[in-house]
Amino acid sequence: MKTLKVIMEFEKAKQILNKYKKYKYTDEEVTEILKLLNVFVEVTIKNLLKEKADEKRNSVR
Repeated sequence: MKTLKVIMEFEKAKQILNKYKKYKYTDEEVTEILKLLNVFVEVTIKNLLKEKADEKRNSVR
């Protein structure tokens, strides 16, 4: 069941990416774009968590 959800999410992402493009992205390109976006998400989350931890640490002092 999880595999079907991943496939559906991939197809939706591909649809969004190709919506206004003259030359469509291949499946491999869509996969690479999603990997890159995932890296941005992970970095953003880590930075937000670090900021939150720093705020707590500074408020205790």
